[in-house]
Amino acid sequence: MDVSGETADLLVKEGVQATETAVKLAGTGLKNVAALLLALSRQEYKVTGKTSSKRLARDPAAAEVVQIRKADMSRFQKLAKRYGVLYFFTHKKGNENGMTNVVSTVNYAPQLNAILEEMGYPIPEKAQPTAPKKAPPRTPPEKSSQERDNGWKLRAGIREEERPSVKGRLEAIRAASRGEKKLPVPTREKSR
Repeated sequence: MDVSGETADLLVKEGVQATETAVKLAGTGLKNVAALLLALSRQEYKVTGKTSSKRLARDPAAAEVVQIRKADMSRFQKLAKRYGVLYFFTHKKGNENGMTNVVSTVNYAPQLNAILEEMGYPIPEKAQPTAPKKAPPRTPPEKSSQERDNGWKLRAGIREEERPSVKGRLEAIRAASRGEKKLPVPTREKSR
């Protein structure tokens, strides 16, 4: 047995595995750095605070709009940064009532509600659906109700009084079987 040859093979094998792992880690790091640089070049690094409408338009979530007074904008900005809300302000031209719209996405709706509550604004009401998605059943789904009837007897043309009872039919069969003699049951003959 040559021990030195096996040891050399083991060292080379371990060296190759260590190099392979180092190259994989370096490749993963380069991929992450490239993604970070791409996000910075697109200016997507902002996840909280004031942003542009273009940035929010890239988000597939629906928009959420709330109104605040123009005098409260600076306080809203501080609270939005603290709560982690991404938003932008919109002003209607010729609007002299002193209100401005804050546009965000529905992902930030709970945070917006918390901010508005802290600022003393009423929380916006959720729109309730006008019609239920599924109509309620005409009768409650009970299996054994004496008052209800599913109408299958009326459709078949059978009335309750005309229908013979099962017990009566069984008694008739028993009476007929007592009165008759038992006839031998024919058996099948085997034929070859």
